Amino acid sequence: MFNFNNRYILAPLILVFLAACGSEPRSAGAQDLSGMFHRPKEEFAGRAQLPKRPMRTFSTEDPARILVIGDSLAQGFGIFLDKRVKERKLTAVVTNRGRTSTGLARDDFYNWPAEFAAMAPTYRPDIIVAHFGANDNQTIIRSSGRVGQSSDEWNATYRDQIQRILDTAAQYKAMVYLIGPAPDKGGSLNRHLSRINPLFQAEADEVQAVYFPLGPFSAGPNGEYVKVVAVNGKNTTIRSGDGSHFTGVGYYLVADKLLQDMEGRMPDMFNTRPLELAGIIQ
Repeated sequence: MFNFNNRYILAPLILVFLAACGSEPRSAGAQDLSGMFHRPKEEFAGRAQLPKRPMRTFSTEDPARILVIGDSLAQGFGIFLDKRVKERKLTAVVTNRGRTSTGLARDDFYNWPAEFAAMAPTYRPDIIVAHFGANDNQTIIRSSGRVGQSSDEWNATYRDQIQRILDTAAQYKAMVYLIGPAPDKGGSLNRHLSRINPLFQAEADEVQAVYFPLGPFSAGPNGEYVKVVAVNGKNTTIRSGDGSHFTGVGYYLVADKLLQDMEGRMPDMFNTRPLELAGIIQ
């Protein structure tokens, strides 16, 4: 994974948004961010809401169109999601547009909001799976200028980048799985990911996107980074040696968890064969 800027967050920040929602905070720090997570309603009034399930029925002739976007982790999720969809013969096709070293901070390198807006008319996705954040521990660079880290302006600008992705999805009435990044082995990057996870959740909640955090099944009991978790009752290595990416089993785990959620929302995408007979990880 490649970062363009090695600045470190000087102080961990309190994740009060999680506490306000009844979730246990994953880290604590010195600055109260409650204002960042609770914007006046007029700031997002009138934004189109995303569907909680696809708007049409799928068939063999017209399967569900799943589009995966984001960084190298998204690329991995897309590869194994595509494998699982084919293994299970689901009524869906997966298009993987994950791109290594990208994120939402550096429009000068790869402008995801603009690129997504350009590709959406071609793919006409029913379901979007998006993962960002692992390359965004740096100054935000947009055509309007630079925004340094550890500032309220950075938080607001990053949220605006997320909004642009979600607003494009709303134009196509696509449902969105906005993935909350898993913990990272590196201390600075882990603090960054802990800090931006609530931003993804807040933006998802405002437009009914599905916030899909990886922590509940890929982290330790206190939300900490772990390399090994129990899969099918067996302790299994799910994270790669770099402490950021996943192993093949780990990518399959994420794909299976996504499909488990999708099955409850869009049963016509799935066959009736029991999951335990298909050998799917639960």
